[in-house]
Amino acid sequence: MTTNPALPQIENPLITREATLQDDQALRELIAVPMTTKGVKISFQREPSYFKASDILYRHKLHVLIEDQEKQKKVACYSNGYRPCYVNQKIQNFRYASDLRVDHTYRGKSLVKALGAHVKQTMYAPNFSQIIIFNDNYAARAAMQTGKTGMPDYYDEGLIETLTLTDLGSKRKVVNFLNRTVQNNNIKDIQPCIAQPEHIPAMNNFIAEMAQHYNFIPAYQFEELLQEHHYFSGLNLSDFILYFQNQKLVGMFGLWDQHQIKQTKILHYSPVIGVLRPFYNLSTLITKSMPLPKLGDSMKYHVLHSLLCHPESLALHHLMLEDAYTMSKKRDVGVVSFTLSHKDPRYQLNQFYKGERLTGMHGFISFEVDPRPNFDKNLIPYLEVGRI
Repeated sequence: MTTNPALPQIENPLITREATLQDDQALRELIAVPMTTKGVKISFQREPSYFKASDILYRHKLHVLIEDQEKQKKVACYSNGYRPCYVNQKIQNFRYASDLRVDHTYRGKSLVKALGAHVKQTMYAPNFSQIIIFNDNYAARAAMQTGKTGMPDYYDEGLIETLTLTDLGSKRKVVNFLNRTVQNNNIKDIQPCIAQPEHIPAMNNFIAEMAQHYNFIPAYQFEELLQEHHYFSGLNLSDFILYFQNQKLVGMFGLWDQHQIKQTKILHYSPVIGVLRPFYNLSTLITKSMPLPKLGDSMKYHVLHSLLCHPESLALHHLMLEDAYTMSKKRDVGVVSFTLSHKDPRYQLNQFYKGERLTGMHGFISFEVDPRPNFDKNLIPYLEVGRI
């Protein structure tokens, strides 16, 4: 009687490699792992293509997978590409680490070591990464902020808030606040207009001008909007509103619908929420909260691209949010999302607005020295909500 010899055991079944287009489905599945919050199960999806969705994040992509060779299963991923940004008022490549996902059955020391080794090998020019971790992302916080062996050191920069705005609150309270705290509150002579091709040089120059106040702004070349460049996927030049004062561009934003590449889908409601959802949605007409979509549908909102003005121009910032909210309502949404650092003077106005708030930590990871001393402390961290 003969028996088949035992198959040789793979000493380390986990391999770490750069993802290819053939891994697109596996990446989408890892990203879409459901999470439950307040009785609602949601999934952050990148349909129809993870690589297409990441076009808006990076100029140079680096998507990484960890694969279990024995089980032929993709068990973890992360991204750490870069894009040109204004750093200390000069354009340089700037890494952004994102989309860290680990299959819950593989969360352990050996996998973390494999991840860390690959990050260390590939993180150069620059040798640090910007990172944003929202408070409720416990897995990412455990991986990046607890000093695990083999992982890069985390250096905290400060708190940020992503506000998905559903109502501008009491206009009287906002006006009273502006009158008390703002020296120059005159916005009567500001003229808004829809961006036209002839405005593109002024828009590019405005980004460079805003880099005198904010750090880490992506170095945009808005002529790419006319070229339908994938970095601006889902955006048109006509989605941008410009604000001029005495023929000088002083503010701008773009209304960005990303649902063709990124979705937040509702997978399940608890029995109680499922029954009460119609009544809750009816009440949002009064409470101005965000309505809950049908099971299987995606949350509807616009993100604001390059929401920029002088950091002390709070009245102009509020005017732009008013216009963005009105513009979104005309497109049958009426929900806009933006991110501000707690160090940004404009953040003070968030106290008056209604909506869903996500607080997170903005920082940097590095295997080498702390990068923070190299940044101008007089500049305000800028976060582009549609690219985080």
